[in-house]
Amino acid sequence: MTDTTARPVTDTEFGDQIHAWFSLSYCNYLVLHRSLMQSMPADWQERMVGCLNELRDAYAHIEQPEGFKVEAAVSRDISELTDAEQAAHGVVEDWYRGETPPAGLSEEGLHEWQAAHEDPDGARYFRDGSEVSGDDQVLIPVPDPVPHYQRGRTYIKPRLHSCDNCDGADPATCPAA
Repeated sequence: MTDTTARPVTDTEFGDQIHAWFSLSYCNYLVLHRSLMQSMPADWQERMVGCLNELRDAYAHIEQPEGFKVEAAVSRDISELTDAEQAAHGVVEDWYRGETPPAGLSEEGLHEWQAAHEDPDGARYFRDGSEVSGDDQVLIPVPDPVPHYQRGRTYIKPRLHSCDNCDGADPATCPAA
C-alpha cells in the first residue's frame, strides 16, 4: 500500500514556485494544449518533455487515474446564470428557509404564505447541500478556441517575445533586440 497522505509543508521546505504560479486560484490541475506545446521550438519541447518525465518518474509509486475529461469553459457568477443554467449546474434556490407551502392554498393564500416566509437574502445550494452565494463561480462549457493537434500536424506560430518591430517569432531576428 502506498502512503499518499497529504500534509502541509512550509514555503521553504520544497519551494513554493508552483504554488505561487497558480496564484490565488483554487485550481487543482494544469491543463496544457498539445497543439501549443508541439508548436514551441525544439529546445523548449526537449526541456518540457524532460520535466514531464521527471515528474512522472518521481510519482510512479502513486496510483493515478486512468484518464481525465477536460473541456474548455468560462467562469460565471452563479447570480448571472439563468434559471435553466442554474438547474443544469445543480444550483437550487431556497427563498423560504427550507419550508414548503401547505398543500391546497389558494393563489392568494400562497402569496400570503410566501410573503410571510420569504428570506430576503434567499439562499442557493448545490444538489449536494453545500450553500453557495451569487458571487460563487461555476464553469460553463464552451468550444475550445485552440485547434486540435491533428496527429502532430497542427502548428500555431508562437510569439516568444512581443514588440512593435517584428512578428515575435524569433528574438534573434528582431530589429529592436
